[in-house]
Amino acid sequence: MSRLITQRAIASAFKDMLKEMPFNKITIGDLSARTGINRQTFYYNFHDIYDLTLFMLEDELLPLIGDEKDFSTCMLIIYDYLLSHRQMVLNIYHHVEIDEMSRRFEPVIKSMASSMVDDVIIDYPLKTDDRMVAIKFTSLMIKEFIMGWIGMGAPEQRDRFSHFADLLEYNMKSTIKFLHEGT
Repeated sequence: MSRLITQRAIASAFKDMLKEMPFNKITIGDLSARTGINRQTFYYNFHDIYDLTLFMLEDELLPLIGDEKDFSTCMLIIYDYLLSHRQMVLNIYHHVEIDEMSRRFEPVIKSMASSMVDDVIIDYPLKTDDRMVAIKFTSLMIKEFIMGWIGMGAPEQRDRFSHFADLLEYNMKSTIKFLHEGT
């Protein structure tokens, strides 16, 4: 069995288990028993449960975003994904130390933010340091916005989510223009 197939099988079992029990109660032993693999196989594929969770996001969400660079479109793709996995998302949110999850998911968010910033700086070139500031600012906006929405129970309010995504995009572009003018 290929490594990706094994990883996806473990992720699928993990998602099923998240429907039945809190995130913090799921053990590697539980996952191994559910998937029919041994603990060593789990650790060959993932460092820990957080790593597995990050894999799920990268494997499922990032392909949905693909090469999309439009900020609002990306945010709505994220909204649709998170809402379609609402029970799992809320389970993780309520049973995991948020700072730890934020730290672990930083690479995924930073990758999206980098792509969005790079699309805007075509028209407003930035020095490398300023580009990094814009990426960090955009990453923080995305993370805080999404975590706040999940913290409110991930309500089904696509229009409101879209409206605030437009506001975030405006702030990102304003920041880039401001940094560009200061160079």
